[in-house]
Amino acid sequence: MAEYLGRSWKKQELLSLIGDPKQIAGVTRSTLEEGKAAGVGALQVNTGGGLEFTVLPGRGMDIAGAFFQGKALSFLSPTGITSPAYYDEPGLAWLRSFFAGLLTTCGITNAGAPSQDQGRAFGLHGRLSNAAAEDVSVEQDWQGDEYRLAVKGRIREAQAMGENLLLTRTIETRLGARGFDLEDRIENRGFDEQPLMMLYHCNFGFPLLGPNARIVAPIRKTTARNEEARRDRGVEEARIFPEPIAGYQEKVFFHTLAADPEGGTFIALLNRDIGDGTPLGIVLRFKLDELPQLTEWKMPRKGFYVLGLEPGTVTPVGRGALRAEGRLPMLAGQSEYRIHIRFEVLSSTAEMDSLEKEAEGLIGK
Repeated sequence: MAEYLGRSWKKQELLSLIGDPKQIAGVTRSTLEEGKAAGVGALQVNTGGGLEFTVLPGRGMDIAGAFFQGKALSFLSPTGITSPAYYDEPGLAWLRSFFAGLLTTCGITNAGAPSQDQGRAFGLHGRLSNAAAEDVSVEQDWQGDEYRLAVKGRIREAQAMGENLLLTRTIETRLGARGFDLEDRIENRGFDEQPLMMLYHCNFGFPLLGPNARIVAPIRKTTARNEEARRDRGVEEARIFPEPIAGYQEKVFFHTLAADPEGGTFIALLNRDIGDGTPLGIVLRFKLDELPQLTEWKMPRKGFYVLGLEPGTVTPVGRGALRAEGRLPMLAGQSEYRIHIRFEVLSSTAEMDSLEKEAEGLIGK
């Protein structure tokens, strides 16, 4: 059954009331035209359940703006959306094209701090987000009494006489949904093993992020990346947020999560009052065997007020550092790796109470 306006509908019931399903939900293609975004392909997804988000095939099938009932979930940086033509790799130059959004994907063979590895220089967070997708497709049709929406695209990371990897991303939702499923299939089409450094840089902003917001997850341990993150009770206050602070310096934390018997876990940002008395939250669910690391990027600076929650195959300390520590995951030639993340919006205190209890239960196991 399709869920819409708080009730369940059969296909024929809804079709008797509408002329085109896009009247209530659907995917709309467009191409951005102005400024540095010119030429970037976009897919606007409206679930009809209050959730709208923009997928960018022109930027690695990442997700820019995301809204629930008109309220922003994601943070957008002052760079705006930029075309891959403006990508600048060395050092920290990646930041000049970091629009943030609900999701910026870092990888495939590099994610994290700039580093040197086996004589090669790698810039911040890799090339994936600045590559355009190909074989982009949209599916929107009935499956029985459910109306399904799905977008799909493939992104290459390849170099002549070097790595040959292909990421196939599918983002799927349905009529009435408050969330979506993201599935990535990463293929090493070459014959030599390659680093597998995937980091899902999810970026949340106002009004979801605010002084009443806090991180909820089955966290067993929190570690500060450096002295800056330990400063001013950094670890103790890693899960709560102040008002914007002028000149705030980023703090990065690594969280160790508990999981259920099937390896499932989650990370959530919950705000029981976004400023108008209403609750709003988002939860990301994934498997620890697929994404064993979780990074938090805390940045409540005036004019750049953002929280990054980043499940990944690695911590973002740099490719060279991970190899030196013996912690660099590899993907064998002619093999593949699958990752699934479920994004879900929460809009009631009852749902938040339930999630808090779930976290407590997993920690207790």
